[in-house]
Amino acid sequence: MFLTQTFQSLSMQSVNILIARYATESLGVSPVIMGNLVGMYFGVALAMRPIAGPMQAKLNKRNLLLAVYFTGGIVNLGYALFNSTSAFIFFRILQGIQYSFMGSLTMTLAVESLPRERMASGVAMYTLGGTVMQTIGPNLGLWMRDLGPKMAPGPEGVALGYKFAFFFAAGVLAVAVIPLFMIKYNEVRDELANAEPWYRTIISKHTIPMTIVVVLVFTATSCYRGFLDPFAKEAGIPNIGLFSTVSALVMLCTRPISGRIMDRAGMKKIIPAAMVLMGISLVVISRSRTLPMVLFGGFLSALGSGFVTPGLNAMCMQTEIPSRRAVASNTLFAGTDMGSWIGPIWGGMVVNYANYSTAVLSGLAPLSLALVVFLICMPGFTRRLKEIES
Repeated sequence: MFLTQTFQSLSMQSVNILIARYATESLGVSPVIMGNLVGMYFGVALAMRPIAGPMQAKLNKRNLLLAVYFTGGIVNLGYALFNSTSAFIFFRILQGIQYSFMGSLTMTLAVESLPRERMASGVAMYTLGGTVMQTIGPNLGLWMRDLGPKMAPGPEGVALGYKFAFFFAAGVLAVAVIPLFMIKYNEVRDELANAEPWYRTIISKHTIPMTIVVVLVFTATSCYRGFLDPFAKEAGIPNIGLFSTVSALVMLCTRPISGRIMDRAGMKKIIPAAMVLMGISLVVISRSRTLPMVLFGGFLSALGSGFVTPGLNAMCMQTEIPSRRAVASNTLFAGTDMGSWIGPIWGGMVVNYANYSTAVLSGLAPLSLALVVFLICMPGFTRRLKEIES
């Protein structure tokens, strides 16, 4: 699952950074529509959760994930072959359907191999492959996008560059399925889930409180991550691909120890401090007008995210018994979908009335609310852990 998630992340990271400018440069849409297109597949994924959850709980997870990756390849091929707004919307919707299964499936299959007491450190290590790909994927995508205009002049060259990136993403997903054939799926673990009514396999009520925190955190970070390329163009900052490189290198160094620190020191102490660090990073990034300054903001953001993201993921998974972890995972990723959908829409609205710098700074509002909700939810989370232990 580590290898599969690594290649999947390379595919995703190589094109995600391009979507905002692809929508405005190649498709010619307005900033508000651009924000909707950036976040559209997260909205579709959220709407699909009532279907995706029961299917994950009852079907063979490995075979289902194989079908999901196949669909992802079709999506990227569609992006490459059809350069129109209507085609992009169609494949964006198809990608949302695919995404509704992908993250929660990979998380569930990975978590099933972990003991409960090593959940935070295990999840941190599992996501390490995706972190490494953040150093490579965005830079590869930007390089391929910029290669097109060098090979052909005018709009044809611009379109060619995006085609290179989309074809590359499809090819990498084909490689990502290879490690899936090494997984021996255990049918016994899902017997209890198969006996449950379908509606109980959609959302876990125990996971909802921490999922609300996830929604707010992802809303805050999505206000700028999808807009990095146009933000850099607006601020006159060159080589913005290095932002992802610095962020990934920081998380690469912190992920092996972040889980252990949280396992020992406790989430209640570490996550609030990391959220404050993320808030400072938003201020730094929004005020950046030079490459070193925005890279410093990326350093702070990655340092905070290196604790917040795996910590909240592990906490959500810990709120359910092993046989219902697929339900907890579906709930968690419904939260990431919602936050990743709301963030670009919110950011696009801010850009329409102000600029990209203000859009980055606007992430402080949901992030501050996330900190308050986290502190309110901690006593209930502690009680739930004791219930499961007993």
